[in-house]
Amino acid sequence: MIGTLDLLGRPAILIDQNGFVAAVNDNASKLFDDDLSVKGRRLFAADAQSRLRLDRLITQVRFLSGKPGRSTLQTVVTRSQRRPIVIDAIVQDWESAGDPLLPDMGALLILTDLNEIPRVSQSSVMEIFGLTPAQARLGSLLVEGKSLEEIAFYMNISSGTARNHLKAVFLRTGTRRQAELVSLLSRLL
Repeated sequence: MIGTLDLLGRPAILIDQNGFVAAVNDNASKLFDDDLSVKGRRLFAADAQSRLRLDRLITQVRFLSGKPGRSTLQTVVTRSQRRPIVIDAIVQDWESAGDPLLPDMGALLILTDLNEIPRVSQSSVMEIFGLTPAQARLGSLLVEGKSLEEIAFYMNISSGTARNHLKAVFLRTGTRRQAELVSLLSRLL
């Protein structure tokens, strides 16, 4: 399970019912630094408030693990020089969920680095919406947070050409505003 999330580019950590780290995928390991790490098989946050929030999350996981049903919890780890990391914890009775390999598992933690720049596959955008390579590139750059002026400069085209590409992208995707387009394309991440 954790390896599959790694293939999808999602940082993930498995913790057992006692709150100890059981497994960390490569993408999660890349996020570890002075602000968030594993110490003594426990997740550790350097920031005092983040440490309290993380301890509260682990306490909730310990309380809910092994109980019937599924719960989703969330917390935030503040970082000193970058945007925070959001941690979503999926807690369920893994054994009764049909996964006998994870009987002592407490939760699957999925980490989201808010500093990460999303990347949308241009080839997927072209195939799904019938866009030209230039139109798909424009859409992908919008998802990365670039302005239309920056995109025109980056693609070495005029602002007018960039606006024409954007109009064509709106038409083919059924969107009307840049925010709506970015929201749509972000679902392809």
